[in-house]
Order: sequence, then C-alpha cells, then structure tokens
Amino acid sequence: MQRASFNQLQVAQVDGVDLGVIAQTFSETSWSSCSVRLLRSFTWDAKHRAFETLDTELVQGEPLIAVCGPYATADAAAFNQDPQQDVGFPEREDYDGVLYLVHGEPPVAGERYQDAAGWIVAAGKGIDGKDRFVALALEKSNTQLVHMVLENGQLEISLVLPKQIYPIEACHELIDLPQMQITSGAGDLQTAHAKLREILLAAMPARARDYSAPLIVDTWGFGTNVNQDLVSAVAATAKELDLEILTIDKGWERIVGEWQPGPHFQDGLAGLSEITAKSGTRLGLWASLGNVDPQASIAKAHPDWIATWRGKVQVVSHRTSSFCMGHGPVIDYLSGELAHLAENGLTWLLHDFETINRCDSDKHDHPQGLGEDWAVRGWYRLISQFRENYPDVWIENCWNGGKPLDLQMLAHHDTTIGDDWCDVRHNAVAKVGLGHYLPAHWCSSYMSDQNSLPLKSQLAIYAVGGPWILMGDIPNWSSEKLTLAKSVMSVYKTWRPLFASGSVGWAAISGWKPDSRWRADQAVLAISFVHPSGKELMACVITEPLSTKELIWHPVHEGAMRIVNEFTGESTDYTASEVRAGIAIPASVADGHLYSAVLVW
Repeated sequence: MQRASFNQLQVAQVDGVDLGVIAQTFSETSWSSCSVRLLRSFTWDAKHRAFETLDTELVQGEPLIAVCGPYATADAAAFNQDPQQDVGFPEREDYDGVLYLVHGEPPVAGERYQDAAGWIVAAGKGIDGKDRFVALALEKSNTQLVHMVLENGQLEISLVLPKQIYPIEACHELIDLPQMQITSGAGDLQTAHAKLREILLAAMPARARDYSAPLIVDTWGFGTNVNQDLVSAVAATAKELDLEILTIDKGWERIVGEWQPGPHFQDGLAGLSEITAKSGTRLGLWASLGNVDPQASIAKAHPDWIATWRGKVQVVSHRTSSFCMGHGPVIDYLSGELAHLAENGLTWLLHDFETINRCDSDKHDHPQGLGEDWAVRGWYRLISQFRENYPDVWIENCWNGGKPLDLQMLAHHDTTIGDDWCDVRHNAVAKVGLGHYLPAHWCSSYMSDQNSLPLKSQLAIYAVGGPWILMGDIPNWSSEKLTLAKSVMSVYKTWRPLFASGSVGWAAISGWKPDSRWRADQAVLAISFVHPSGKELMACVITEPLSTKELIWHPVHEGAMRIVNEFTGESTDYTASEVRAGIAIPASVADGHLYSAVLVW
C-alpha cells in the first residue's frame, strides 16, 4: 500500500488508485507467514454463507481487504468489480429493500475485497519459527476497510475510510477518526480468539456480560397479520410454556415511523401491557427506528428529514425510506417516541431495518459528505441516552440483519441476532460462528415452525445457547409438541446460568464428514456448549438418513462422565476410556438428539 498526503491526512493507495483516508495503522516485523480469519455477517445478499468463517493465507505483497459495516457485502461486491466504482442502492420497482447488492456478486474466497464482521484474527509464524497472532476489533459501526498485507517480513494492517462513502476532501471535518483495538503476541489462532474475546467482553454493558438468556415468543411467525386478539392467544400459550418475554413484531405499529399501536390494538399500549402481565411475560416490541413509511404523517410533515444518497431517496426494507440519523431533529423526535414506549410498559426493544443510513443531503446537520458517520453518532447518542434514562429496558440488535458487529454495537446492546432465516440449520451455523467471538448467551436464536422436520429436530438446537426466541404459531401447537417443548425448555433453563462463561462450537463427531455444500446444508449439524467446569451440552440434528447406523460423539472433556439423553431421561455412567472411545448416536433415521455430559469426579 502506498501513501499520499492530503490536508494533513494520509491517503491509502493500492495499484496507484486512492482507497481513502487512513484512520490507523498497525505494523509488526519478523513475520514469515500469516493466515487471516474473517467472520461473514448475515445478509440476504448472501444468505447461504451467513456466519461462516473464511480463512485466507496472505500471499506476499498481495493485500486482503476486509469490508466492514452495514452494507459490507454489497460494497465488497462493487469494489471487487471496480475499486473506483460508486456504491448505491437498488432502484427496481419490485425492490423490497432487504437486498443492497447493485454491482457484482457476493465475494468468494480468493477475491481481494471480502465482507466481514469488525472482529478479525490472524495467526502465523515468525521468522524464528514460533507462533504469532494478531487480534483486532473495530471501535465503530461505520463502513471501514481493513487493509492487510504481508511483505518482506512485515505485517501491516491499516484502517481506511472508503472514499466512495467518506470523500477524501470532506474527512477533515470528521470529529475524530474511527479506530480499532488491536493486540498481538506469541500464540496460535486459538490464542488470538481468546484475546479477542477479552476485548469483546470488556466492551459489553456490565449487565449483559452475565445474565440468564430469556425465553421469548415473537409474533413474526404471523408476519404483519397481528392484532390484539392474536396477541392474547399467543400470551395464553406463553403462560403455559412459562415464557418470559412476549415481543410483538412488525405490524403492531400504526405505520413505520410513528411508534404507537394501530387501531387493530384497540386498547393501546396499556392493553398490551395488561395482556403480557396476565401471562407472566414482559412486553417486547419491534421497531425500525431508522425507517419511515413515505405515507406516514411525520414523513409528510418533515420531508427534509429523509436521507438521500446521490440525490435520491433510498428505498429500503418493506419499501420504507430512511430517516437521516445524522440530523438532530430526527434524534430528538425518536427520543420522544422511545420514551413514550418505555413509560408505557416496554421492557425488551427489538430494533431492525436500516438504522445506519447513508446521506449526502445538504439540508441536514452533518457535513454533506459525511452523513453515514453522523448517522452512527446520532444513533448511538439516542441509544445511550435511552439506556441511561430507562435501565430496565433490554435491547436486541437486529439492525441491517445484525450486520454491524463491532465494539460500539456490543457496548449499546444486550444480545444480537444469530439467524434471520428462523431455521434450525442456519441457527446452528450462527451459534458456532458467533461462538468463536461471543459467550453462548449472546446469540438470539429465532425458531419458526419447521413442520417438515421431526419434533426433536425442530427443538434440539435451541437448547444450546440463547436467547431462545419462538416465532411459530404456538397457540396451535399440538399437545405432543407442547410437551416436548416444555421438556427441552427445562434443559435450557438448567444450563443457561452457565452460558455466559462458555461458548458454542461444532461438536466432535466421527463416522461422517461434511461434503462441499454450505455448512447449513449438511446432513449432520452437531453443536456443543462447552463449559470449563467439565460440562457439555450437545445437540445433533441429522437432516437425512445416513448410510452408517451410528455416529460417534467425542465429548471435549476427558475423564469419567455421566451422559444423559435429555429426550429420554436415560442416564449412563461411562469410564474415562469409554468416553475416549466415544458415545454412539443413532444415524440411520433423520432425527434430533440432545445429550448432556458431566464429569464424574
């Protein structure tokens, strides 16, 4: 990477082309090799590979550039096609806004630009042959490039603001430059992950570092076809299942942008609070605070509040527009809307859609070229004040599909979305992908009614980590499903006090190997929550019958163990040698399995 000066700023250049302003650089000598691990965030632009990790060996002198931020996949696709190319938003008439790809295709392994979470680890060898690592986390949720190159024994990592979103000539107006926390030392990839987890844990709010991940029911299984009677029916079943939060998803609001119940909730917020109180649950509400329906009265009264990009209003999720969160009057308005909800029963806020907007309007408070940076500042100022004023309201991150994964997001939330498919298989991959970085109580797991699967397969994965969020038609569950769900939820409640001090990973399974399909499409999905006290909770879903009669599960901990089949209650004590040999799991039938293992001292 070359450097050029502009108004006391350093500008990164690659192949003679300006990338953008350099915000920070880390450099270390005496490296002989280095492999970088990136985490793919969820996006509907590349839904099949969500939360998979990508390991890339750095080639001498060839940069790898991670694109991080709310629209990372679309941005990386555009940059791979042409790094000089502008970025925008789709303009098709049938566009619903959950896709952002305009140019190119989602990145694949081997391409220069890769979309990634703002958490990156790298490991390799020094010239002395010893293991070395680097771990870094981006401080802010802005769109940023992490430029990584190994050349002549020097590993250089630079944080760059892409010029398409942060014009070089405007960057002198930034209040400060985004930064990354970075650490390095002797150790392998696992050491890097451990050091990164320390950074991430320190960024979390104190209350969110160790709490019992709740059992939640969310109405999204009904789409937007919700009303007060339906919520009452859901609440009745929630009481039977002993659930703890009832979140009313999109459809409760009068219109996006005006956060009061519509006429189909005739008793308003007071009625919703009464319904949840009677069911023993707390009230949760969905909101897309960064969005506004063009037909909303607030949009008609203040068209100047709407974000524009390249002179056009963005069409985003559910054909809404974006508020410019970098414009002071917008934050003041939303602050009042949130306060009204919190003062009328809200205890769990699920926020969604495009909270981070891009805006280059000259009618707003922000410098014309820096709308995204001001939007990030405005959003977090709003959330910070809200958390301070209403400390009993917990906040779940689902914005932009949960894409911004960085220290700023962690510091202002209590959990983050895992999988937006509401699918057993994709939830398993998300739990493991996030499990490299976050404790097991920080991955919201959305469960829909997948009636094509056996009941055990529908439920097993959700016992491992949380929060567990039901998004199905629970009032119409069969008695068999209700009974089995209660049993699995009992396991979940027993184990969840441990989730904050352990992580989720792939279970050690022999007798089967993954094929070339995406990880979520494999015939076997087996995950484990592993706790340092000598305990392990393993869920395995076999999605199609295997040619072998059984798989062998190898618990992580060594020693004599008590293994419990949590579906049957059967408990068996195994010697240390029997545990080393492995635990047999039937595999000739597609089904779900749930086992716990505890060391017998």
